[in-house]
Amino acid sequence: MTQYSQAVRTAQAYYNSDDAENFYSRLWGGEDIHIGLYQSESEPVIEASNRTVARMCEKLGDDLKGARVLDIGGGYGGSARFMAEHYGAEVVSLNLSEVQNERGRRQNADRGLDKLVTIVDGDFENVPYDADTFDIVWSQDAMLHSGDRIRVLEEVARVLKPGGIFIFTD
Repeated sequence: MTQYSQAVRTAQAYYNSDDAENFYSRLWGGEDIHIGLYQSESEPVIEASNRTVARMCEKLGDDLKGARVLDIGGGYGGSARFMAEHYGAEVVSLNLSEVQNERGRRQNADRGLDKLVTIVDGDFENVPYDADTFDIVWSQDAMLHSGDRIRVLEEVARVLKPGGIFIFTD
């Protein structure tokens, strides 16, 4: 069993809490928990968040089509579902909150995406995949929860295939 760092355990406890679940699922929209690119002060969070996902995908362009992607800190898996639905990507969403992961798995099944999107319990300081596994590593507003960001970047470099792409916001 992986031994989580104190920073990871703190983030995990927060995201598994009833307060965080209520906030992100009800007020934030329950699809993902990312900040987003806003066009106005009154724009709903979910619209800004969806725009961010779409914009990041546009930046990846054809590299995303059919790619094997690792989303580190994937929250409810909304970004993973978007990549699967719109680009045919096979996505692993690695996330530390079992509460969010269960909701995300239900959403995957409800949308018929459980063959393309896999949600894995774990943290990005200790990615449970072999070296050279993914074409793309994706992360949105998650690395700030690590107490060892150098370790996260080392893990990203390790699991990316040669010539792979790392795209993130933080």
